[in-house]
Amino acid sequence: TCGSLLASRAWEAMGLIPNPVSKKIERRLDDAQLAIDAAAALVDLIRGKVGDAERRELDTLLMNLRVNFVEQRSKG
Repeated sequence: TCGSLLASRAWEAMGLIPNPVSKKIERRLDDAQLAIDAAAALVDLIRGKVGDAERRELDTLLMNLRVNFVEQRSKG
């Protein structure tokens, strides 16, 4: 899904998973923030159209992305 793609891009841009093409770890926190914001906007759009379990899963994903982003940003 589009949400999974955005989440993968965020994890990659935070340097927590390797770039699938180069196989290298790259930190681009501005790109990570953009991917997280886009994922959050998507979740807001579909919130009323998914069941409770999927909504909780999406909310948990966003929370994990945001917590990891704050941790990565604090590392400098």
